[in-house]
Amino acid sequence: MNNRRIQPWITKTLIILAISMLIALPASHVYPVTVALLMGVMTGLIVIGLFVINEYLLMPRFFFSQSRVTFILLNASVIIGLAVVHAFLDEEIFKPFKETSDEKSPAFIFLVIRSLFLLLMANFISIALYLSNTVRQQAIREKNLREEKLGTELKLLKAQINPHFIFNALNNIYALTYTQSEKAPESVLKLSEMLRYVFYDCSKDTVKLKDEIKYIENFITLQRMKSEHEQDIRFDYSEASGSQAISPMLFIPFIENAFKYSKIEELEDAWIRIRLSTQNGRIRFWIENTVPEAGKPTQGQGMGIPNVRQRLEVLYPKRHTLKIDEKDLRFTVNLEIHTS
Repeated sequence: MNNRRIQPWITKTLIILAISMLIALPASHVYPVTVALLMGVMTGLIVIGLFVINEYLLMPRFFFSQSRVTFILLNASVIIGLAVVHAFLDEEIFKPFKETSDEKSPAFIFLVIRSLFLLLMANFISIALYLSNTVRQQAIREKNLREEKLGTELKLLKAQINPHFIFNALNNIYALTYTQSEKAPESVLKLSEMLRYVFYDCSKDTVKLKDEIKYIENFITLQRMKSEHEQDIRFDYSEASGSQAISPMLFIPFIENAFKYSKIEELEDAWIRIRLSTQNGRIRFWIENTVPEAGKPTQGQGMGIPNVRQRLEVLYPKRHTLKIDEKDLRFTVNLEIHTS
């Protein structure tokens, strides 16, 4: 039995002992201790009976259904019945001592009323504990379901990365081999390194930022091979800590878009600027690229950016900011992630 199931019963046991002592201690000043303890045990057993009836019969069957009135009537009947039993046993246990005592014995109805107040208190505690435990278990179930849902969603989102990456990479290799470029063998080597990263390292929840940087460098190198002219690309990560952990492949969709919409392979005046830095548990990613007048991206185009937005919501909820702007034929992305 785990702690989640043991703790409620420890609480109930202590409460039942406390209620039993309410009967036993006052009686011990008038009657023998053994008799007072017997009355306390009897009270404890009756309270246990009330707890069991509420927890295993009345609460699960009637309280959470549409039979609240039935629950109230049955619960009241149980309390009255137990109160009568408790008063009767009280009378019988102390009867021999009351006959020899000079004090006048209280009326039976008084004993019933006293037992009613005692059991009403126990009943309130029983219901409160049951509801508290039910709410706690429901919260745990919802949390587990939410985590399971997020985990499944994240796996699906990550699963979209691999075919998308392979499709783009193979297109690059095809272009180089089709033109019989001398860069083809090197591009295959770069692709091999990138595939190893995607299929092995990216299966983990997080990777070192230095590994992500290496992947980006390989990606840029592979893209450069597609052009005859020198591409104006700058990637600055001098202020980035390579040991910082990050979820893999968060930045690549933005970089892919920069290459795609800047048309840097075709236009010699196009450029791309990438900056990556870390500070105090924060990772800042910034990328800006030119956009030709005829090459402006359509809002929501492609699967990369929506994928990243979803992953950020799952991985870093309320711990990231993402701003995307297009102004003066420049496309800018600012992403800041709080990893701690």
